[in-house]
Amino acid sequence: LKRRCMISPRAAPMALAIEWYRSTPLPNSTPHQVKTLGNTELSQRLLGAFDAGLYCDVTFVAQAGAAAAGAPAGAHIGAHRVVLQRNPFVKLPEKAEECVIVQTTASLEVLRAVLRAHYREVDGSAASADSDPAGAKAALASVLEALPDDEKASMEVFFGPLDPSRWRPLRLAVAGEQFADCSLETTSGLKVPAHRFIVAGTKDGFFFSGAMRWPGAGETLTMPEGLSHEALLSLLRMRYGSEEVEVEHILEARHFAELFDWTATRKRCEAKLEALLADVGTLSTESLLAVVAHSEESRSMPAHLRAAALSAAVRHWSEVAAAAEAALSGPRCAELGVMSRVRARDGHVCASLEEYLHAAYDDLSEWERSMAPGATADVRGQLERAWTHWHQLLYEYGHIFGVAAAEQRREKARRLRESLREERARTKGAHLHLPAGRVWFEATSEWREVPSNAICPGGLEYRCDMQTGRNFARLVL
Repeated sequence: LKRRCMISPRAAPMALAIEWYRSTPLPNSTPHQVKTLGNTELSQRLLGAFDAGLYCDVTFVAQAGAAAAGAPAGAHIGAHRVVLQRNPFVKLPEKAEECVIVQTTASLEVLRAVLRAHYREVDGSAASADSDPAGAKAALASVLEALPDDEKASMEVFFGPLDPSRWRPLRLAVAGEQFADCSLETTSGLKVPAHRFIVAGTKDGFFFSGAMRWPGAGETLTMPEGLSHEALLSLLRMRYGSEEVEVEHILEARHFAELFDWTATRKRCEAKLEALLADVGTLSTESLLAVVAHSEESRSMPAHLRAAALSAAVRHWSEVAAAAEAALSGPRCAELGVMSRVRARDGHVCASLEEYLHAAYDDLSEWERSMAPGATADVRGQLERAWTHWHQLLYEYGHIFGVAAAEQRREKARRLRESLREERARTKGAHLHLPAGRVWFEATSEWREVPSNAICPGGLEYRCDMQTGRNFARLVL
């Protein structure tokens, strides 16, 4: 108490150091931040193939002299002609697996760095060495900066001016059929030339990696049954770096991209599907139902995309209901119809009617638990109407999926509500100090028998059975 009553000397007011602000005002906006661009998805995959030496079809040796016969095996660097052809100054052998001797005094590491730069391409066409530390121009600049002039000149004899701005884009360089070393054959007998190191990969494409290692595997790889020639071409265009996703075969392409383990291609198809579902007016009725069916059949479909497809179908159910019978099962059509009415009433879209019933049961149970014994008739009426709606949906659920499951839910709700009513009645009776032998009667929206010793609240609707003398009461909704 003494410490609380002691008065300490008043401290001087704190002053902020603000003199600097008068001469150095703050800028009106945040400083401009240079965005660092990374390698394209195609470039990342091809860099991984180069680093792993995956299905290389040309070998390079750095040799200071005319003879290369004595070069050790470890001094060879594997590469891919289809990538190196983006440099118009490089003369590549026509036959695969030939050894190319680069007459240079530069080290093997320098030769590898120059070759590796051909596999680099960044997002965006205006990247430079200053804004793009991952691009070909920056990679070459870091190598050539420390390279003596004679070694740089010897490298330019083979590779030409080491200026990536004069090279073809990586995607266009690999898009052709030149230097193809395998063929993908559909069940219809049509073949599409391809490159092993592109369709297979070090971190994806394991379908093709396994097929190529299979005993007796040749240059022709048979595609899974059901893959059309058009969808295969669409898949290969995306695998080879195209950003365009062909909508016509998008579901088939997504399915087989998942089978091939082409993760980036699958995600690109899913992103396009999500964009289409956001503007569902661009899809025909049959296409929308096909997306819904595909999303439900594919277990690996992302949850947000499955929800987007379901939401689109529910929102436009009046337009697709007639055609849904041919695309979806009968129970699923009936369920979507019920969910469409739920959305029109409450604005909710759930993955299934069972999910909505479960969520609504939890909400209503919590509402009833928190309701005070002295709640007004208006509040009780709102709760009763919500339970009535839940029971109506439960009836339709039983009609679709069977009576047994619906009755289990109904009985569970009945036992819960009965126990909560009894607890509220005891609390209300204790609060009113009812005489011994008297109980408080709590009505619902259904007719319930009124015990002879009960005290009823006002505003109820009553009915008397003249034959038995029993009285019944319910809430007026």
